[in-house]
Amino acid sequence: MSPEDKSTTTRSLVALSSSALRLQADPACGGKLRSLVSRRTGCEYFYQDTRPAFDGTQGYSYHDISGYDECFPTVAACCGRTPAGEMYDYADHGSLWQQSWEVREEGSTLEMTGEASDVNCTFSRRCSFPSEDTLRLDYRVRNRGRAPVPFVYSAHPLLAANEHTRVVLPPEMTRAFCYVSAPNSGLSDGAWFGLPCTVQQDLVGPFSLCRRTFVKLFSDHLQEGRAAVEYPDRGERLVFTFDTAALPHLGLLAAQGHDSLGDGHFAGEYLLALEPTTGIGDDLPTCQTTGTLRTLAPGAEFAFWICLSLEEM
Repeated sequence: MSPEDKSTTTRSLVALSSSALRLQADPACGGKLRSLVSRRTGCEYFYQDTRPAFDGTQGYSYHDISGYDECFPTVAACCGRTPAGEMYDYADHGSLWQQSWEVREEGSTLEMTGEASDVNCTFSRRCSFPSEDTLRLDYRVRNRGRAPVPFVYSAHPLLAANEHTRVVLPPEMTRAFCYVSAPNSGLSDGAWFGLPCTVQQDLVGPFSLCRRTFVKLFSDHLQEGRAAVEYPDRGERLVFTFDTAALPHLGLLAAQGHDSLGDGHFAGEYLLALEPTTGIGDDLPTCQTTGTLRTLAPGAEFAFWICLSLEEM
């Protein structure tokens, strides 16, 4: 991806609307779902990157991270060999965000397709509104190659957040795996901890930029895929439901004033994400350790769904 400013991404947007929600997608920017707006309040529910220019050649964090990206075949960069002997060497946040996607508008749906050419996989996502207040995303991933593909899939929706925002985790989530955290979080990387816990506000709010914390955690295997982000100042909540037969885990990213790039920008930002995922961990070695690494056989397909619903509080 070459350096670009925001003007280059706005020309390719496609839209899909219901009476309650308006979705904008950006096929040219990795198939990104750029915007999700409540038509009742006019509020944006996806994080909008405020940096004036980006240089994606430096990696994922230096491109426009607005909205909802797709991470496949990994989230964190990693390389190695699976227990079955398959070799892998995957880039940060996978390969889909670096590609231009094809889009086909069919009536009230958007069918979008990207190629993870490094692993010979086709990744398709169908966007629709089965009800006025629910965005449904139906996925198909197909291995077109002759070799098995070890992978982690994770949705990567960065969400709007402020000091009033609260996260509602699945009721059955009584413990969590800390994948990575800032040193001041009070958590140990690579370890399980019980919920609720003493650092609860770092995880579910109310939030504060003064904390300077960053936490990425994962649920154990979930029977019911349901979590939410509540916005009391808007009188609305955004509810995630997802296919736990295919995505049995939920990742939570919560950053409050954490300067991850060292340039001071994110010291004034909240980064929040609910991430339905196949594994416990953002990389293949961690998922291998936690027993959640997946493999897509040659010619096989992997299908699943995720829904985002807007509710009044």
